[in-house]
Amino acid sequence: MRMFSSLTLVAALMGAPVHAQQQTETIILSVSAKTVRWADVYKTTGRPDDPYFHVRVIEKEKGTEPWVFKELAHHLVVTPQALDASRIKRKAKTYAYKDVEFLGSYRRWLDDPAIRAATPICGTDILSCVKRGGSQ
Repeated sequence: MRMFSSLTLVAALMGAPVHAQQQTETIILSVSAKTVRWADVYKTTGRPDDPYFHVRVIEKEKGTEPWVFKELAHHLVVTPQALDASRIKRKAKTYAYKDVEFLGSYRRWLDDPAIRAATPICGTDILSCVKRGGSQ
């Protein structure tokens, strides 16, 4: 308990919320002979007002250098059902990229009720929502 209190105090002094934005997994969305698409999935803990998953969608051409990639969506809000519908069973190589832009968008979404209200929620599958600009 004392350690938790200390961590809470440190977070408060640093201006950081206690709610953690954690990358929980990376899921493969599609694999073709030339391209792999995947989503880095994030979930906030300790926020009952956020039942969604938040994803960053990446596309990478096979055979290119690791730093050559395309970000299809830097922050997409998805339902648990849309996340499940997006998973495929294929395996593919993925890379971990810095997520500064994602975390900034995610933080603004968490902190601003107006942004949350204006943000479309993906309820079908991730790639369909990316094609339609984020909504169902």
